[in-house]
Amino acid sequence: MPDVQTTVIGPGARFKGELQLEGEARIMGGFEGHITATGTIHIGTTSDCNATVEADTINVEGGVRGDLIARQRLQLSASARVEGDVNAAALIVAEGATFVGRCTVGPDAVNMVQARPATATTAEAKPANRRAVPDWARDTTDRAPRAATNGQPTPAQTN
Repeated sequence: MPDVQTTVIGPGARFKGELQLEGEARIMGGFEGHITATGTIHIGTTSDCNATVEADTINVEGGVRGDLIARQRLQLSASARVEGDVNAAALIVAEGATFVGRCTVGPDAVNMVQARPATATTAEAKPANRRAVPDWARDTTDRAPRAATNGQPTPAQTN
């Protein structure tokens, strides 16, 4: 078996642009743009990825803002935070993963993406208000319902 070379963008690195590669890549730092690979892309827990990612297999443990296209398999770990559209031949989502976007899964999912007309490729290039994050997906510490107070302090605020 030939040695497989792995491209690494370390936790302290920031990359902006287009990356095309054969083989594996580990994204642990910042990446903005477009990644295309014929192997496996691993997006680590320390990553800050604002990109469209297309690969045979994509494993996400960190944050991604952008579309994911997995020709074979997409796996979201419990710590994954994905905001964008997903197209994958197979999808595995661990309990605890966060995903906000549209999802197309199955043998024809990737073919459907390739048949669409070309559009903006990164999350930054898409309109900022294309999809509002629902209240239940926001990380808030106070989950109690809020009463209308018309600007007046509530009894809890005056004590």
